Amino acid sequence: MPSLSVGTHMATLYHPTASQLNAHEGGISCVAWGHGLVVTGSADEAVHSYDVSGAKIERRHTLTGHELGVTAVAVAADVAVAASAALDSRIRVWNLDTGSLNLEIDCGPMSYGVALSPDGATVAAGSMGGISLWDAASGSKTASLSIGSDRIVLCAAISADGALLAAGAEDGGVHVFEMEAPYQRVAKMEAHAVAVRCVAFSRDGKTVLSGSEDSRAVLWEAASGRQLYTLQGHGSWVLGAAFSADGSHVVTCSSDQTVRNWDLTTGASVQTLADSHSDQAWGVAFDPSGGRFCSVGDDRAIRVFEATVAGGE
Repeated sequence: MPSLSVGTHMATLYHPTASQLNAHEGGISCVAWGHGLVVTGSADEAVHSYDVSGAKIERRHTLTGHELGVTAVAVAADVAVAASAALDSRIRVWNLDTGSLNLEIDCGPMSYGVALSPDGATVAAGSMGGISLWDAASGSKTASLSIGSDRIVLCAAISADGALLAAGAEDGGVHVFEMEAPYQRVAKMEAHAVAVRCVAFSRDGKTVLSGSEDSRAVLWEAASGRQLYTLQGHGSWVLGAAFSADGSHVVTCSSDQTVRNWDLTTGASVQTLADSHSDQAWGVAFDPSGGRFCSVGDDRAIRVFEATVAGGE
């Protein structure tokens, strides 16, 4: 299958290589990929980890303990640790090697997006009015980062170097904070009029992608808040977003049941994976080693896609 020329640039395209149907008993609301494992969370209150090899997706662990639906999962880049947040107002920190629980944190009445620092030492979780930071070993709260309103933070991400945190709120704001005291807010972006459902950093930490209920994704310069591209094409809420390892493109997923591949040289949508899910698609995640990504949705399916042709000039 040929690559797609966008101007003089050859955009990377993807084809499906593996599927796991009925991966959970309920809709799958979130996904992360790290340490050779795809980690998923579901309305069925469970977190699962999966090995992906070629066309095979095999469950390694079922992580139980949440008492309401799981809203977010994250995997630390440098250690085999995952975190999950759920509607039961608990954050649970897991050992991915053993499938055992390291820690449970009572994070108050609301907890939505969750993120882990690369070393797995800090958990960030969205709440009403801001982000709370927790020590992943002791469970003690170490900081509260205010967004300057009482609106709920629905999603969070930490840059690969651990220096910055991005948060998306229900009022459409995107906030970027330093991850060292005094946790200064370095940028506030306002291009969405309605709730931001997902945020992601490029691997170099220089850009942030936000996806919103306005059916758009917006690419920002993290340090300044300058808007770079608006990615338009989805027919409904943008629920998940992820950068490729080399930062040349991103994938997004939507309640319109599609997954889209966007070339960041131009901001153009170069591929729509229209048959990926039979219900709204909630999350996407790239394999950190590059070349593959996965998507999950309310149809309880995990889909894995592999690059067809590597991008290049």
